[in-house]
Amino acid sequence: MGSQFSQNAAEVEKVIEEREKELDVAWQISEELHEKTTMYHTYYRSRIVELDQLAAQIGIHTADEVRKEIAQVETQLQAVQTTLRDMDMSIVSIGQAGPGAITSIQALLESRRVVGEQAEALSQKLKDLRHVLELIMKYAALLTATKLEVQSNANVIGEMQQAIESSLRTAKQRNTEVRTKLEGILPSPNQGGQGVSSVNEVFGNVPVLGDDYFYKYQTAAASIAALFSAFKEVVDAVQLYKAENTARANQTNDAYWMEAREFYGKQSVIEKTRMDRNGGIRTNKTLQRNKIQSVLDQAKQSIGGCSVTNAVAGNDPMYARLQGSGSGAAATKGYYQKYREANAQDAAIGSEIAYDLEKSEPVSLKAMSMLEAFNNAAETMRNELYVNEFALTQFNNRTTGLEKDHQGLPKVSYERIDPGTHMLANQEAEYLIYGFSSCVANVSSAYAEMFAFRMAIRTVEALLDPKKELLNAGSPLLVLLAAAAEGALIAFQDMTKLVRGEAVELSAKLTSPALSLTYKDYLRIFLLLHSNNTKLMARMQALIELETGKDLTQITTYVQGNAASEVRLWFIPQMMKLLAGSGLLDCKVTGNRCRLTSTAAVAY
Repeated sequence: MGSQFSQNAAEVEKVIEEREKELDVAWQISEELHEKTTMYHTYYRSRIVELDQLAAQIGIHTADEVRKEIAQVETQLQAVQTTLRDMDMSIVSIGQAGPGAITSIQALLESRRVVGEQAEALSQKLKDLRHVLELIMKYAALLTATKLEVQSNANVIGEMQQAIESSLRTAKQRNTEVRTKLEGILPSPNQGGQGVSSVNEVFGNVPVLGDDYFYKYQTAAASIAALFSAFKEVVDAVQLYKAENTARANQTNDAYWMEAREFYGKQSVIEKTRMDRNGGIRTNKTLQRNKIQSVLDQAKQSIGGCSVTNAVAGNDPMYARLQGSGSGAAATKGYYQKYREANAQDAAIGSEIAYDLEKSEPVSLKAMSMLEAFNNAAETMRNELYVNEFALTQFNNRTTGLEKDHQGLPKVSYERIDPGTHMLANQEAEYLIYGFSSCVANVSSAYAEMFAFRMAIRTVEALLDPKKELLNAGSPLLVLLAAAAEGALIAFQDMTKLVRGEAVELSAKLTSPALSLTYKDYLRIFLLLHSNNTKLMARMQALIELETGKDLTQITTYVQGNAASEVRLWFIPQMMKLLAGSGLLDCKVTGNRCRLTSTAAVAY
């Protein structure tokens, strides 16, 4: 149940997170879309007013008409100004003629006044016409800029709508995957009587979005983009912002903004609820991961098992003899490589199975997978058991000398040579399993794997009685992490007992009757999980040579002899052949001779 739940939880959670990530992206762009449309609406409302006011001042004039009229007024003004200069010269000339010319001067001054007024009127008209031309040029520039800007903005809106559409499409695919996975996990209505663990309730609370959610979302985004495109078309079509055109432009400018505002008002409530829920789950996940990490950190500090003497001074030379040392031309070959090569096998160091207690979530998921691996291994155990038992009885381990019998006395070894007296003290079995070149690496791997196994058991126990509020959250991984946090804490307490040689109950909830296992029992399990008889055999041979100093490649362990002889047949050869066919003879008849063969073997 535990390994299957963890697998389902990890798979479903992965797809949920992918869906939620896409929905977050879609909503982020939707918020930007709302901001853009609000800004564009305000900007173009002001722009339309400005164009309308310019159009009102310009009236029905065109730039060409105004330029032509300006040229005409300039010509007229030039003629009037010439007339004024001529009149001024005449006035000066008459004034020099004497007092009798006063009447003529007065008449001429009156005429100049009239012509001066004409000049002023023409100057004002010219000024007004030039102002109108400036307004026309400003209007034309503003109109062109508006058309270019609205085109650019329409492209932005279109790209945002497409981005929202893309994220929603992917989110919808992931949502369908969530639904499909849940259908494969949850029982159908007609299976309800078969019974399902309460922990699976969390899968029933996983939020699956309806198709209408995506339809309304996609439709609203597309509608906003379409309405803005309609506004752009109006802007493209309008050349003069007279009352009718101004009203039409304002109407289409309001349309996309009102659609965006209405969409944002409704969707923001839905998205806030969704994101608040996700935020709560993320916070709770972080809390559970931190709890697990805290226990893992304590466990790493408590691994121990290798004294300073064993880890640094005493064992390095022995591991060099076992595993070799150095690299390149200066490398030395160890006993392990020698026995691997003697059996025509590769001499790679280590089992390539390293266990650590680094990160909370990977450790939690890997721990749960160990249960499935153990179940699979238990179904296929054969003659490995004999090899494994030899490894555990003839060689020592971390708790050798610490385990006690039923009377509370130290267990006694009945082997001819007590493994506790071996040179490689309290680490041989760990070396056999993991095959690394140091006490620390082998003992740490054993501790980490044992911790993970105990954590898996304790996590499953916690999953049997999950907290209701976590089930309602609808996050399978959160339920698993919460159970793992609880399991890790108890597993650490278990490990404290195990490394002291004490037996720990496998599980009061999962096994009946209760079964207790020691550190050595878990090594037995790991030998089964990492079954590799060829490497194990080479390491055992290496340890034997380390302890005895005897090169096993030079010692006979199996002898077989074959002998053959022939005797002349004294009887009729044809009769002997008949007897040979009956199986009554121990020889093979060939011609007139009888060939006898025999085989003898001895092993220890």
